[in-house]
Amino acid sequence: MKIETINIKDGFPPSDVAVANMEIAIDGYKHTETCVLKVIHGYGSHGVGGEIKKLVHERLTLLKKAHKIFDFIPGERFGEAQKSSYFIITNFPELILDSDLRNYNSGITLVFLKES
Repeated sequence: MKIETINIKDGFPPSDVAVANMEIAIDGYKHTETCVLKVIHGYGSHGVGGEIKKLVHERLTLLKKAHKIFDFIPGERFGEAQKSSYFIITNFPELILDSDLRNYNSGITLVFLKES
């Protein structure tokens, strides 16, 4: 399994451009061995969730419904006490070593591209 990180907030693009860049990256990794994308989108200037984060989650919800991604987990839910951890530990054990696992980092989202 391969994990890649993309930073869609780099250069402070408008939110629609950042989301388009994420979708381009998702499409680009479809036929590779990458199974998980860690999308860095930031969490807003006041820590309550910025426009990019909101649009990322809305778009990922649509991509999941359209079966273009397997699933996604917001960074604040990427912790061992959460229900999603069983899914992570069972299907993607390499993520157990990820530095964001116990940080509940709301500035990232994990995107699962392929079912393991």
